Amino acid sequence: MFQAIPVREENIFAFKATGKLTDKDYQQFLPELTSLINQYGPISLLIELDDFHGWDAEAAWDDFKFGEQHEDDFVRIALVGQKHWQKWMSIIGNAFTKTKVRFFNRDDLQEAWDWLREDDQTDNHSKQIVENDIEVLKPYAHIVVAIDFSSHSNHVLDRALELAQRYNACLSLIHTIEHFTHTHSEYDLVMTAYDDTEMDQALYEYSVSHLDKIAKSLNHPCLQHEVLWGNPKSTILSYATAQNADLIVAGSHGHHGLARLLGSTTTGIIHSAKCDVMVVRLSDV
Repeated sequence: MFQAIPVREENIFAFKATGKLTDKDYQQFLPELTSLINQYGPISLLIELDDFHGWDAEAAWDDFKFGEQHEDDFVRIALVGQKHWQKWMSIIGNAFTKTKVRFFNRDDLQEAWDWLREDDQTDNHSKQIVENDIEVLKPYAHIVVAIDFSSHSNHVLDRALELAQRYNACLSLIHTIEHFTHTHSEYDLVMTAYDDTEMDQALYEYSVSHLDKIAKSLNHPCLQHEVLWGNPKSTILSYATAQNADLIVAGSHGHHGLARLLGSTTTGIIHSAKCDVMVVRLSDV
C-alpha cells in the first residue's frame, strides 16, 4: 500500500510504500500522483520503503507505464530503504529515465531530504542566523509530539503544548500504528470474527477518532495531527524530517506501560534525529 507523508514543501511530495504492491494499490495511487503533477508541474518525490516486498506483475507494469508517460514530470526521486536489492532498483531506474533517482539508506533520511531540497534556496527554516559573527539559534517553529493514548501521554502533550505556546510554534501530534499482522502475536487474543484487514481498519478508525478528540481539546492556533502506519521510530523521524520540524517531544520511563511504544522508540529517536529532541520523564505508576 501507499501512504502519503505530510510535507511542508511546494513541489516535493513523499509517500511510504509497504508490503507487496498490487495493481489495486496503483489504481488508487497513480491518479493522486497525476493530480499533483497537473497542479504543480514537475515535482520531486521521496518514496520510503518500509517492510517493502516489491510488486506483483500487474503493479510492476503499472509502474513502468506511468514512468514512461511522465518522464519529464519529475525533477528528482529519492528512494529510502535498507536492502541491497532496493539500491539496485534505483540504479536500474536511472538507466531508463532522465529523472535523477538516488537511493538512500534509512539512516541517511536527512541526507535524502537535503538532496531533494538543495535547489530550494528559500529553505532557511532549520538554519542558524549569523549576526556579527555570532550564531544565534532561531526559536522553535515546528514541534512534533509523539503520543499514545494512555494517561501518561498527557504529560508529554502538556509539555509540548507549553513549548509551542512559549515560542508561538506550530504543533503536530503524531500517533503511529503498525499493521495488526505485525503485532497481534504479542497478545493473547482469539481471532474468529475478524481477519487482519478488518482489525487494521478498526484500529486505524479508532486511532483517527481518538486523536481528533485530543486535537479539538487543545487551544492552539497552529495545530495539525496525523495517524500514520509504520514502525514508531522510523515513522516519527520520517514525519519530523518531512515537516522540517526543529523539535521532537517524546516520553520515556522504566519498563512498564508506555515503554513498549516510547521506551526503545525514544532512544532510537535521540540517536537518529537531526533536530532537537526533548524527553519527558514519566512516572512508572
